[in-house]
Amino acid sequence: MTSVSGYNINKTLCCGTQYRTLRYRSMNFMAWEYWTDGYRDGSLMPNDHGLRKCKCGNFYIMRELQHIAQVDESELPYTEDVQLDELPQAIAKARTPEIELAARLDYWHHLNHTYREQYRAHRKIEEAATKAAWEAENPDTRTWWQKLRKVHAPVYERPKGSPFTYPAYELTKVQTENLKALQTLSTQNAAALDPITRAEIHRELGHFSEALQLLETLDEKDQDITSRLITKLAKEKNVTVIRYNM
Repeated sequence: MTSVSGYNINKTLCCGTQYRTLRYRSMNFMAWEYWTDGYRDGSLMPNDHGLRKCKCGNFYIMRELQHIAQVDESELPYTEDVQLDELPQAIAKARTPEIELAARLDYWHHLNHTYREQYRAHRKIEEAATKAAWEAENPDTRTWWQKLRKVHAPVYERPKGSPFTYPAYELTKVQTENLKALQTLSTQNAAALDPITRAEIHRELGHFSEALQLLETLDEKDQDITSRLITKLAKEKNVTVIRYNM
């Protein structure tokens, strides 16, 4: 469960404007959807990379804020999110590699959203067809008396081996340029991104050997559903952004 207790008061380095941010008591990172590029849909916690815009027009990242105080109540404005159409501007105006990295990571997620919609629609149609076929083979044969006595109807379970397909995933020129820039930024500062995210960038670009080399550096305790899925996809030479369950 995500819960908050008051606010942190901070100021920006660029012009000293003060903003309030939530002071978290506990954090829950559960979401409706998880994707291999790190995007979480319906997440209980923010799913960005800390990029914000100051009222003076400068872009900054949250960890640049200077902490002033902790308070229970405040009328100060919240930090301002960067709008999706402002991300190219944030990249172009980035004062530091860290700001550019945050902007490009957000841009990566944004550019994949069109494919996510195609993916969801495709999966919905295919799953509906699978369920319809199952229902045709498992009709509800209860009599009216059984229904009255609340005898349960057959319960649908997705049959093993059912089709699982998705639309073709093809990078646009803008996506490719952004991923290559992310690749360069993460190479220049390997500590800036975790190995799983770096591996996913390589995989989406089709650099499967590099992706697998990064994933092989993970300790057993750091391997999870995400890393195992990306490993599987890299071995299959698959560049598709995939939705999965945690």
